[in-house]
Amino acid sequence: MNFQDLRKIEDYNFYLDRAFKESKKKGHTQYLRSNGDKTSRIRTAEYEKIRIFGNEIKTKFEAITKNFPSIDSMPEFYQELVRNSLDYNLLKKSLGAVAWVSQEIIKLSDEFQRKIKHSKNEIEIKKIMNSYYGRASSIVKQIKNNLAYIEESRRVMKDFPAIKTDLYTVAITGFPNIGKSTLLSRITPAKPEIKAYAFTTKGLNLGYAKIGIHKIQYIDTPGVLARDRVNAIEEQAHLVLKYVANLIVYVIDLTEPYPLKIQEKLLKELKDHDKPIIVYLSKTDIIDKSIIAKAKKKYKACITLEELDKKIEKQIKASQ
Repeated sequence: MNFQDLRKIEDYNFYLDRAFKESKKKGHTQYLRSNGDKTSRIRTAEYEKIRIFGNEIKTKFEAITKNFPSIDSMPEFYQELVRNSLDYNLLKKSLGAVAWVSQEIIKLSDEFQRKIKHSKNEIEIKKIMNSYYGRASSIVKQIKNNLAYIEESRRVMKDFPAIKTDLYTVAITGFPNIGKSTLLSRITPAKPEIKAYAFTTKGLNLGYAKIGIHKIQYIDTPGVLARDRVNAIEEQAHLVLKYVANLIVYVIDLTEPYPLKIQEKLLKELKDHDKPIIVYLSKTDIIDKSIIAKAKKKYKACITLEELDKKIEKQIKASQ
């Protein structure tokens, strides 16, 4: 899913001002085109103003609810991301409030169009219009805070990763600064930023490649430490492993920026996800061959891309 196309939600006054301007402009045009005495022409114009005002509010608010994705219809990954990043109930309530205004404003418009239709003079028409605009404005103002929260949610959701939840997905994970982003850049055209210090991955890096006839989505997750998740990016990585990944590639760094016992501890914890795991040994070009051979046997690990591709393809076939 991609949330970049979510349109900005304005303050309630913005929608009222737009509706007022549209109704005034088109009402004046209707007045100039109308026949009959002055009162009849005013009645026709004000009737049209109410129709235009109501439709303008309805159209703009329906666009908000249609443009915003249905939370309960999202893939599980995004549902959990919404729940962890936002007030899920408040967002649903706010979208419901916008839908409610769309309906109420049309009911009100119908009611006041009938009143205008049976009005007897200009003074009565003016009173009816003042009452209509007052009540319509009051209805829209009721969702002032709801509109603000939908806009706040939109800004948060625009930063959600654009993951394709329907593709076979390989999550590349492990401790920080052990070669995950380097691996992603080698197996896909993705060009993640790579720096020589810990916690370099600030978000989820995505790349795509084919093995045989299979298109695969690779997700380079931030450095996952064997501790409680403390920030939004680590939470996203956890949700990828839980809901999106079909296969986990766990990268072990034999140069031991983190002791092997600690890296093995995280590997053991990852097995709780009940997903197939392939171990890949990074930085083998700077490690003694005897150490590599021992580790390869111990972890049944890959040290080349060719070996990794073969194991991934085998897992894909086993899952079909």
